Amino acid sequence: MNGDARVHVSLKNIARSDRGVVTGPIWLATREPSHAFPEVEWSDFPVVALGSWIPALRRLSARGEAADCHFMDGPYRFTVSAAGNDWRVACFETRDTRSATNAVAEWVTTPGNFLESAISAGTTVLGYCDSRSWWSDDTERLRTALAFRDPERAS
Repeated sequence: MNGDARVHVSLKNIARSDRGVVTGPIWLATREPSHAFPEVEWSDFPVVALGSWIPALRRLSARGEAADCHFMDGPYRFTVSAAGNDWRVACFETRDTRSATNAVAEWVTTPGNFLESAISAGTTVLGYCDSRSWWSDDTERLRTALAFRDPERAS
């Protein structure tokens, strides 16, 4: 299904635990609100997730290596692979064997838009953390992922 999927974050309900872990809403969605994964405003660990997704997406962009991206909470994950001039995003509700037959959602999207949405989400969350002095190894990993254009250096 075409849908111009993007990574979304929200700063409402974002919080930091006593151990310094940042939680908040992060999800994938198309322009249609009913097409979201895992769901609109899914509560997870956006700093950690984006710190691993962005380097994987940059490797896909640079070298065509498929990106395997996991949400930290629950069994949710998605893969992003090249499909001609587009990217194919396949979403799964299991960490087990994945195949096109067990994808719960599938979208074809524009590579630049999807990657830029992840970078924008990372910049937004990191800016929020920086404004509150919420610094940790996780925020530094995200900062590094955002700073480097070389996908190997940001992994």
